[in-house]
Amino acid sequence: MDETITRAAGFSVGNADSCWLIGDQENLNVWLKWCDLQMKEDIDGIMSLAGDSITIEGLHNEIIHGKAELKEFFTRWFQNYDVIIKQEWGIPVNFIDKDGNKDDGDWIINGHELQTISSEKVTREDNQANIYIKNRQVQFFKIYNHSTTTTKLVSATFSVDMSGYEGEFKNVFLNGAFNNWCGSCNLMTDENKDGVYEITLDVPLGEIEYKFTLDGWNTQEVFEAGTPCTKTIEQFTNRVANLKSGISLPVACFNTCGLCR
Repeated sequence: MDETITRAAGFSVGNADSCWLIGDQENLNVWLKWCDLQMKEDIDGIMSLAGDSITIEGLHNEIIHGKAELKEFFTRWFQNYDVIIKQEWGIPVNFIDKDGNKDDGDWIINGHELQTISSEKVTREDNQANIYIKNRQVQFFKIYNHSTTTTKLVSATFSVDMSGYEGEFKNVFLNGAFNNWCGSCNLMTDENKDGVYEITLDVPLGEIEYKFTLDGWNTQEVFEAGTPCTKTIEQFTNRVANLKSGISLPVACFNTCGLCR
């Protein structure tokens, strides 16, 4: 492995005259795109961002060498799991040696939550990634795990009554922490044309936050903090439900905790 990568993967620098400076934002953007392509299961897109001799050090001593092994890994991974990556923080840094020579690549230090979802459970990992990017391609990264939790999935039906809504819209969507608030991932349907839109999904057991939106994020429910059917975290107030088993939730009225009928 390249000496710079070997030295910097753990960020231990022995010479006091060496230093780290803020790196190139575009290299951070490469990593963010890489993560977005994982959620889209776009293997060809990921391969275009991978260096020819890419090396990945994963958890449980798993090591991937080269693009062929990487493609095989992602093909197998996407066959078994849906992937959600929630970015928490990230910074690009550049290494300058004692003679003032700048490294041609940047290190990205990134914290994120990785969710892997199978037919029966969702696993959440609180991870840190140290990524080396050069020539706008990922050359190396190593994953460090801080905590892991696994939750059983249950089937839940969500319904919202739009019959009294006076605005214009084309589609109704369900958004929540379980789909990374993705906008237009979970389309709701009104098969009997009575104004009530429904969707049934496998979601994590326990407390979930969600809301109904129109045409992606063009229009969303807005609640005041303290509204009975909601929970507020920082500046966000969303619907909340505590699922103890598979359930059909009561029909909600768009943008209110009360019933429409």
